[in-house]
Amino acid sequence: MEPRRGSVVGRQTVLRDRYNGHRRLIAYYFDNPPVYNDNIFHRRFRMTKAMF
Repeated sequence: MEPRRGSVVGRQTVLRDRYNGHRRLIAYYFDNPPVYNDNIFHRRFRMTKAMF
């Protein structure tokens, strides 16, 4: 049986701004014009934008 995963007792929780992070990701790569071009997208995600 695997040990339970999740928060570690005694450690502080790190709150991440996931919603705005997602919004920035979409804006940087999919807005018109995008901040980053197709080559940078491919290098970062190892796939083409057409897959989205």
